[in-house]
Amino acid sequence: MKRSIWGRRAASLLSLVLAMSMMLTGISAAEGGKKAKDGELTGKSAVEISAMMGLGWNLGNTFDATGGTVGDVYSQESSWGNPRVTEELIDAVSKAGFQTIRIPVTWNNHAGKFNDHVINEDFMNRIQEVVDYAYSRGMFVILNVHHESWINTGKLIENKPHIAYRLSRIWEQIAERFADYDQHLIFEGMNEPRLAGTSIEWTGKPEAYEVVNYLDQVFVSTVRSNTKGHNQERCLMVPGYAASNSSAILDSINLPTWNGEVAKNLMVSVHSYSPYDFCLSDNQKDFNPSNPSDTGAIDQMYVNLKEMFLEQGIPVVLGETSATSKNNTEARERWAKYAGMKTAQYGIPMVIWDNGNNSNEGGESHAYIDRKTCEWNYPTVIQAAIEGMQSVTWGEALGGGGNSGVGSTEGTVIWSDDNGLTVNQAWNADSFALSAKSSYFAEGREIAVTYTGNGGIQLVMDSEVKQAWWIPVPPTRVEDKDGKHVAYFSYETMMNELQKFNVAGSEVRRMCFIVETAGLTFEKVVATGDFVSVIYKVNGQQYATGTELPADPQVDGLKFDGWYTTKNYQPGTEFTGAEGLTSDVVVYAKLALELNF
Repeated sequence: MKRSIWGRRAASLLSLVLAMSMMLTGISAAEGGKKAKDGELTGKSAVEISAMMGLGWNLGNTFDATGGTVGDVYSQESSWGNPRVTEELIDAVSKAGFQTIRIPVTWNNHAGKFNDHVINEDFMNRIQEVVDYAYSRGMFVILNVHHESWINTGKLIENKPHIAYRLSRIWEQIAERFADYDQHLIFEGMNEPRLAGTSIEWTGKPEAYEVVNYLDQVFVSTVRSNTKGHNQERCLMVPGYAASNSSAILDSINLPTWNGEVAKNLMVSVHSYSPYDFCLSDNQKDFNPSNPSDTGAIDQMYVNLKEMFLEQGIPVVLGETSATSKNNTEARERWAKYAGMKTAQYGIPMVIWDNGNNSNEGGESHAYIDRKTCEWNYPTVIQAAIEGMQSVTWGEALGGGGNSGVGSTEGTVIWSDDNGLTVNQAWNADSFALSAKSSYFAEGREIAVTYTGNGGIQLVMDSEVKQAWWIPVPPTRVEDKDGKHVAYFSYETMMNELQKFNVAGSEVRRMCFIVETAGLTFEKVVATGDFVSVIYKVNGQQYATGTELPADPQVDGLKFDGWYTTKNYQPGTEFTGAEGLTSDVVVYAKLALELNF
């Protein structure tokens, strides 16, 4: 994903949740000072905090700028064209209904290499001053490490020890300075860690995913090692590679541990600018919420987040999202309303990217407020996002829907909907897409799809691992049962097509069902077979399969401490063997780190 110096992103949220969170926490804005003593927030879980965070706004292209003069505290925040941050600006953001502010910070110019990365005191004071602007108003504040060239580098893999040490030193100092700030302050370990400047900058590769997992562990261990103030309960946001929402990268995330146990109060950080041509380029001016081509990528992201994290009690924060301006305010309103509706349905706080660039071209025009006058440039876009959130019940998508993963006499139900899903656009890969698991592609197993209507279907598979985006598979056979069609895709048929692209079943991340004639209605997708498949994952990657426990994995810099059926290693989910299993399962290696820098 291309980025200019104008950076990016976006969001929206529910005024009802905002009001409820104020009631729950008893927040009262303090006159000056950093803390509203009567509104101290403590003892909450990350899930509870995420439900209180409300609509968020990014102070983009400011402290995350990389220009300016080293030693001049104020020159960096204005080096990309934005004025110095004022209390009036943050007050305007707060009064507009935003409950969260994300403050991206690039520390590089003010954390010298030759003094063990000690952060300049004046710069730290300035960051704290702006944090206080929001904190004293009862807002949630996300403070992070942003455009750091020593993290975002083509040498991310080979520089792993140096990056880990420097990251730990910076977070040691931040955790110490802000220890007494309560749970209104959230730390985000990194922004979009990636192989910058390479041909795979935004997609990465498994070795880079593993480094990001390691750095997330270093960040969490560093903050939790500081026992002062609220650091033991502070919510910590961890990204996957590039903070991407791609299914392959989301699936690669390995949540950090602390003291050999699940690290409490973690949130997964995800960014989304979908659809790309509408949100981050000048190529698409319109957005139609009834067109799956416009909404498909958004919908698929939330399905993936639900399956991989939300259903396991792991909260997610959409830390950046936005749609660039190109004289298309009404289209952006439609996008914002749809985005607001989806994020509220899944119970995910959304933080709008604002970079202060109020132009109408170039893909990076995300200035929702005039930072000099503190007047809103696009108030109707913000209002549309809030209206979208208010149109649904917060988190309603987590309470039911399809029966993904439920065992039955037919096999494992991948997806079902009693009301059916009608696809009205032929040959559209985004109309009906599902995430794919390795267990679906096992010898003797078939994928069976039940649908009604006249016309054929095909299965199309994507592999982000191999960069193969369209692998079509015709049905092995189609049977008619009780007035419905059932299309079967056998293991042999799928493998034959995958082999043409040098893709293994374990490397498929998404599968779509393409209709050859518009108007077909899908009812159920099942992976047939009554056998059990166990997939062992280490550091976000498949390590072994089978019902027998594999040899203990050896991971550089980390200690293996058992297999678990949940990503966050909850007590009671230890996996010691396949005996008694009645359905497929994925188990995860718990990895621990002892800081020894």
